[in-house]
Amino acid sequence: MRKIRNQGIIRPKISTMPRNQSEASNQLELYKLITEKQRIKQELAFIEQRKVLLTKRLSTLQNQIDTTENNIKQLRDTESGVPPVARPKIFAETKNYQAFDIEY
Repeated sequence: MRKIRNQGIIRPKISTMPRNQSEASNQLELYKLITEKQRIKQELAFIEQRKVLLTKRLSTLQNQIDTTENNIKQLRDTESGVPPVARPKIFAETKNYQAFDIEY
């Protein structure tokens, strides 16, 4: 399972040293911004796919829960109409117990 980070503000990655203002530094900044934008779009698409999958699973589970509850109700109704079956006694009750000691 993936770790969920703190749901605070998403901070941009910061370079360790500020660059001199030039066309190359602006191009690099533009590249970093576009790359981050693509990453965020991919993450959103993954989240949407996951949401759809989880929603389908929830509806399947709800259907299974409803079916199981109906089965339980039907079993209760059929059992309430039938008198309980007496269980045969397998062991004869006896009060003649003998105790003995075992030494190791």
